[in-house]
Amino acid sequence: MTFTFDMAEHWKPRVPEVVHEDGTARAQIVTEDTNPRYYALLKELESLRGHGVCLNTSLNRRGEPMVCSPTDALNMLYGSDLQFLIMENILVKKSDAPSF
Repeated sequence: MTFTFDMAEHWKPRVPEVVHEDGTARAQIVTEDTNPRYYALLKELESLRGHGVCLNTSLNRRGEPMVCSPTDALNMLYGSDLQFLIMENILVKKSDAPSF
């Protein structure tokens, strides 16, 4: 389920990447029943960072088509400021990316 809501003021500085210019955010509700792997990821983020917020967006650069293959995804990773890429059960980390 996806919906837009007004972000609480105290959350805006904690997760500025997900706040739209009008102060709203588009949230996707994830439960353990509907998506156990993604739910586990969010719970792990919460334990590491103090919140389980993850920016989930289409994978493409402005003006380019969406990524459609692993090769496209790797080209996107290494041609951008992204630091990590997860494809199924594979984590690709740039050599200069931080360790958590």
